[in-house]
Amino acid sequence: MNIKFRTPDILASLTLVSVLSLAGSIHATLPEIDIDSHKQEREQKVDELNDAIYNSSSATRSIFGVNAMREAGEKELKEAAVLLNNVGQEKRQARLVLADKLASLEAFKTQYGVDPTEEDAITQFAQEQRKGVESSLRVFARTRFMLADRFNQGASTILAQLFDAPFSVRVKETLRYRALSSLRLQVFSDAKDMFFFSTELAAIRSEYEGKLESYHAALNDVDAANSKITMSKNRLAEIKRITAAVEERIRQMQSQLSAYDERIRERAEGALIAKGLLSGRTAPRTPRFMWPVVGRITATFLDSGYRVFFGVPHKAIDIAQPQGSPIRSSSAGVVHYTQNGGSVGYSYILVGHRGGYATLYGHVLQSYVRPGDDVDSGQIIGLSGGMPGTPGSGPMTTGPHLHFEVIKDGVNLNPQRVLP
Repeated sequence: MNIKFRTPDILASLTLVSVLSLAGSIHATLPEIDIDSHKQEREQKVDELNDAIYNSSSATRSIFGVNAMREAGEKELKEAAVLLNNVGQEKRQARLVLADKLASLEAFKTQYGVDPTEEDAITQFAQEQRKGVESSLRVFARTRFMLADRFNQGASTILAQLFDAPFSVRVKETLRYRALSSLRLQVFSDAKDMFFFSTELAAIRSEYEGKLESYHAALNDVDAANSKITMSKNRLAEIKRITAAVEERIRQMQSQLSAYDERIRERAEGALIAKGLLSGRTAPRTPRFMWPVVGRITATFLDSGYRVFFGVPHKAIDIAQPQGSPIRSSSAGVVHYTQNGGSVGYSYILVGHRGGYATLYGHVLQSYVRPGDDVDSGQIIGLSGGMPGTPGSGPMTTGPHLHFEVIKDGVNLNPQRVLP
């Protein structure tokens, strides 16, 4: 079966949690099924489970993929930068308006000695100014009336009295009261404008604080996007480090494969001799491989989609498998190395076979073998994992599956070409 690596399926509705629940229910019910009479039903349940695991992996791959994470981070950073610039301009404008309003507050307090944000104080001040304006206007009106009465006496009388001191004083008084009335009217107008100063100031300050909060949120978005990009770079570096370490182990194994070959041959021939089946022939040099697990292939050998998402070549096939399923050795061999990645690191088993072949089993939840152990074909060597965040999963997974490699003379082969 050769199913291409797919991008996230929008139609996939099963989450990884629901997949595990489905897996548990299947494992719980399968032992109770009569294999002979319910074989078709059992196969259907297994197919449903594999489909669920496949769809779940596809739906979440874009979240965990390093390239997908980097691309998402770069897109979010671009959007956040535009938003930050726009909100920054609005914040600056709101700050200038607030600064102008606060400046007018200080100017009024300095000029009149009254704080317009204190409602009682500004009300009393305005009332006093209004009374002063009314008084000045009454005096001004009275003096103007008296002057007008003088002018009505006739031109000759007016000319005669132009130099009259009391009349000159009266004119100056009229002008003074007019100026005073104008001044008090201006003060009253200023005081009246301050009636709603507190409300206006609160609204302007609230607008500025809102813009400031939006600006900080945009800054956080920028930081989050940068963190995502950094995280993707760090994860890619970790993936490359793991890949390089695995390749180094494979190189180191090459020098021991000839010894493994002889050891496996002797063991196989010894078994044949014990059964009386060896008649002048030696055990086959080229191993026969079997499937280590049975399930749907979710990523093929050198899958281009895998490289897009994880940033490294996929020198294996990924086989969907419920978390904790038995892994069987694909052929008789000798365990060369077992990597224990701990609670979240990458764990795998590397087995050497005859003819310069080796197999690697990745995302191992639990290993049942140790380096140097002889293993038979089909022998259970561990349990499969791959659920993100679980022991042995490592960073290159989006769901439970087995990562299976076949190596010949240090070169990775397409496992589907040697599997039956």
